[in-house]
Amino acid sequence: MRFMQQMPSILPGKKQLMMKLIAGLSVLFTLQAQSSDWLTVQPTNTPQWLELSSQAEAVSQATVSAQTSGRIVELPFDVNDIVPQGAVIVRFTDIEQQARLKQAQASVREAQSRFDEQQKELLRVRDIHSKGLVAKAALDMAEANFSAAKARRDQANAAQAEASEQLEQTVVRAPYTGILQQRFVELGELAVPGKPLLRGLSLEHMRLISQLPQSQLQAAQQSQNAELVLANGDLLPLGSPNLTIAPQANSQSHSFQMRLELPKADYTTYAIYPGSWQRLRLQIGSAEQLLIPTSAVIWRGEVSMVYLKQGEAVLLQPVRIKDAASNQYQILSGLTAGAEIATDASAQLAVGLSVQFAKPQQP
Repeated sequence: MRFMQQMPSILPGKKQLMMKLIAGLSVLFTLQAQSSDWLTVQPTNTPQWLELSSQAEAVSQATVSAQTSGRIVELPFDVNDIVPQGAVIVRFTDIEQQARLKQAQASVREAQSRFDEQQKELLRVRDIHSKGLVAKAALDMAEANFSAAKARRDQANAAQAEASEQLEQTVVRAPYTGILQQRFVELGELAVPGKPLLRGLSLEHMRLISQLPQSQLQAAQQSQNAELVLANGDLLPLGSPNLTIAPQANSQSHSFQMRLELPKADYTTYAIYPGSWQRLRLQIGSAEQLLIPTSAVIWRGEVSMVYLKQGEAVLLQPVRIKDAASNQYQILSGLTAGAEIATDASAQLAVGLSVQFAKPQQP
């Protein structure tokens, strides 16, 4: 106040503003600790992960070929279409196959009639022979005729099954859910047995291809858990990994090619497609870490800070952190075990903003 009184040249309005600023600077901005929502930081035994960039690859890739002859009358799917398992992908004309099936069915009915007739004849001759009214040669002849009728019936049944299969092959179905990569035929073309029709790959049978550093070879071989980091940050657990590591390293990068077989599933729901890059994590051990919730961190530009409780005062403590898990950060430096921090930095910030400047005394 004496300082202000010794400045007679300052205008009254500016004099009052200067007094407020000096009085404000004299206020101690000490935040009072709240009675709840405080966390004592303690070491937590957490898994250690090896993260690898991996490329998704389809395990099942096949070219579908014609097994019967016919003109193509239907091609429902085009290149890059997703085809569900069992869907019709090619349909041929089936007039010839239908005719062959009807002929085979008629032959079966005829053979069955002959078989029934010879079976009755055999039973009749056996009965007469048991009474001694017919020679043994007659019985042998009846048994031979019955065996021949049975063979003709079996032959007719086999021909019917073949004709039915030929008719079924005029409709080609997708062997698995996948992507249609290439078409070798068009509508109206004549297909013959062995002619390639379509080529596709499976979306359910997939694997990941990674380059494993030599320093992590043993740790990866002993890994008991794996997971995928999806594009949205979610984790897809894979369980115990089914790994295949090449027995030789690349002579330039000194890394080993590693394949991880993915469990059978529809990975289109996770936006995992053949050829796409994925983030694979292998658990290679565990260690004690200091973990804090993401809500405890407040950012000032690129600087991360937490509200640290020291006695009755609360201080802003800069910390180095990195993502550890969902809604958690790992403390790299700035805090030690036993430190007490606010779990909700936004709430503490609001408390700090509510502190008012002290009212200046009137001169």
